[in-house]
Amino acid sequence: MNVTLKPVFRHLWNKRLFTLLNVLGLAIGISTCWMIYGIVKYEYSYDKPLTERANIYRLTSGYIFDEKESFNAGVSKPIYQGLREEASLVKKVVPVYGQWVNTASVPPQHGRAVVNVEEPKNIAAVDSSYFELVPYTWLAGNPANALSAPENIVLTESRAQTYFPGVAPADIVGRIILHNDTIRKAVTGIVKDLDFASDFTTKEFLALQHKPYPLGDWTNTNGSDRLYLLLNAGTDTAQVMKQVNKVVDRKTAEFYQTTKVNYTFKRWFELHNLEQIHFARHINDYETRTASKPVTYGLIALAGFILLLACINYINLSTAQIPQRSKEIAVRKTLGSGRGNLIMQLLVETLVIVALGSVLALFLARLGFNLLSDIIPEGAEHYGMNAGVILAFTGIVVVVSLFSGIYPAWLMAKVQPIAIMRGKGSWSGPAKAFSPRKALIVLQFVIAQVFIVGALIMGSQLRYTLKKDLGFNREAVAAVEVPWKLHFKKEYQDKQFVLANEIKTIPGVSGIAMGDQPLREGYSSSQYNYFLPDGSKVERQLFRKTVDTAWLGLYNIQLLAGRNLRAADTTAEYVINETAVKAFNFKSPQDALGKMLEQDDRKFPIVGVIKDFHSQNFHSGIDPMAIMTEKGSLSNINIKLSGNDPKEWVKTMKAVEAKWNGIYPAGNYSFHFYDETLANMYTAERNMAKLVNLSTAIAIIISCLGLFGLATLTALQRTKEIGIRKVLGASIAGIVRLLSTDFFILIFIALLIATPVAWWAMNQWLRDFVYRISIEWWMFVVAGVAAILIAFITIGYQSIRAAVSNPVDALRNE
Repeated sequence: MNVTLKPVFRHLWNKRLFTLLNVLGLAIGISTCWMIYGIVKYEYSYDKPLTERANIYRLTSGYIFDEKESFNAGVSKPIYQGLREEASLVKKVVPVYGQWVNTASVPPQHGRAVVNVEEPKNIAAVDSSYFELVPYTWLAGNPANALSAPENIVLTESRAQTYFPGVAPADIVGRIILHNDTIRKAVTGIVKDLDFASDFTTKEFLALQHKPYPLGDWTNTNGSDRLYLLLNAGTDTAQVMKQVNKVVDRKTAEFYQTTKVNYTFKRWFELHNLEQIHFARHINDYETRTASKPVTYGLIALAGFILLLACINYINLSTAQIPQRSKEIAVRKTLGSGRGNLIMQLLVETLVIVALGSVLALFLARLGFNLLSDIIPEGAEHYGMNAGVILAFTGIVVVVSLFSGIYPAWLMAKVQPIAIMRGKGSWSGPAKAFSPRKALIVLQFVIAQVFIVGALIMGSQLRYTLKKDLGFNREAVAAVEVPWKLHFKKEYQDKQFVLANEIKTIPGVSGIAMGDQPLREGYSSSQYNYFLPDGSKVERQLFRKTVDTAWLGLYNIQLLAGRNLRAADTTAEYVINETAVKAFNFKSPQDALGKMLEQDDRKFPIVGVIKDFHSQNFHSGIDPMAIMTEKGSLSNINIKLSGNDPKEWVKTMKAVEAKWNGIYPAGNYSFHFYDETLANMYTAERNMAKLVNLSTAIAIIISCLGLFGLATLTALQRTKEIGIRKVLGASIAGIVRLLSTDFFILIFIALLIATPVAWWAMNQWLRDFVYRISIEWWMFVVAGVAAILIAFITIGYQSIRAAVSNPVDALRNE
């Protein structure tokens, strides 16, 4: 079989417009797949290098409060001790208990300056079992005894360089780090950072103290206290859970019997394999970054659709050129080219175009990773641009070439040379009302239309979440937080109130209120009881927030019944929201006044009821909530700014900083506007919307490239007809209509098919929001009009160009 490249390149050069359209379309499609492959590969690569990955499990806590199910990544601290003693089916029990540190500092040592790090992250207490589970490479120190004493600490290489920049690992061992200004830690080991994506993110390892825990700790759960279990291969996890539950149930019953307290909420434990943890979005997990499997499936589908659009483009443009290439094919057949040889020659032509598109895609993908670095996970580019991936995409080039080229090549090989050489006209294929080419155009615009509708609805939902009345005034409110490390220092005790009074004197400040944390943060929850007159009780989980007496007024939160809180050093009374009224079965806000909520042996009267407001994002409903006042917990200053000029607000906050620096150490000042905080609650949704908008643009560009090429070919193929019609008096508008009508009929059919598909898909997406927009008919009309306008602009250029051409030029060639 003789296949030569010279005719291939000659044809591609002679038809360079269509070559360019095909290469661009394929490059955009392949680069999109390239990037998505990198993202998906990265998400599924977490902890893969761990040899025991399939046998490592994390114990997770499950709860039911008020008929609501929730999960927590943490466990009760003493569980690891009980399992080590009694769980015979567990090969290794590995506690990883997160630690919160306000500040870490390195005092002057070896002639080096002081280093301060505010609120260092990724600190955990572990023992030697952790380093047996996770394969760190030790750069300095002995793993057998590195954490043998309470004052010992092991650092990763990156964290060590933060504290001791430029110092060799061996020289760091023995040096001192101070936690919270007073707690001395001696560095006893340095380990190399893991060189793979991992949910084991600890950077500082403290020595876990194997001490007896109070009995009450068996009923407490801290989300930062993780417990990993290594099982032998083939171990039945159901039997392991029986051993876990036996230990926990016995200790919990002992606690209830000793204290006479009986929590009625339901708690249980589950085992999640390490392969599942990274995608466990339903678990409250503040220590590790989780991913969504549905999102990865959506990305894979997106890559498939985009690449399909590019392939459809190629198929349509190639088949549309068959009439023009029929004489070329006939000559080749007459000169002895067999059917197989001809098909192979045309497939090589496709392979060259796809290869050119892939080379361009490599540069587009790298550009895309850089431009979208804010929404693409850090590390994904490595998985998308390494040598192995490039080799894998060589295979994709072959697959795409076969998929895109086999049908056009087969059609071209069917050309009958005798009819062509006798001048019977060019081959145009079988006459069908709805040919495969038309079906592909419809499919192309169905995909594009679904993307357009999706982008429109996602944008509308995001605007709704950011603009909806939240039940409080969030405009021109800034929050200044006193760090805990200063709040609890004796020399700064009650200084936040001095600062608040100073801020009140600044022009441009119209109000001040204080709380324990910003409005949407700092909610703790506990179980409360309300005893009915007949002795029965209503038990509910209640979220609490500490504020001062000015807080309701500053945020303009409506008081429905009763009065505001009164200033107090300790909590003495509650103001609850409407949802709490319903949760405790009170008849009305007025009915709730004076009722007592009980927690353990304390009673709190309800003195007021406020209107519900949204403190969390719209994925969650409004929880039963109480606000209270407690002077010692007020560390956050909420500032209401005057006017509507953001430039003046910035000046005012500069004045606030000057007041801060007169009371607290410089360098600790920070503030944020509440609108910015609200926007940050929807970072994932904004990133998804950006991705959909980008995908929509890509789908439209690829579809328009194909339409432009088809419109150009249609005009070329009907040159003689257009010339005759113009000679006979046809108008420009009539010619444009003649060339465009078939395309618009196909686009209209695509709109009819895309509408129910888009409606279903976006309904599924909106179901994740408790508060959401309704999908309206006008959204589909707007999207449809947009698609038609885009198509008209694309087709119209070539149609008008053909319509205004000189008919003499067209007929002269005939």
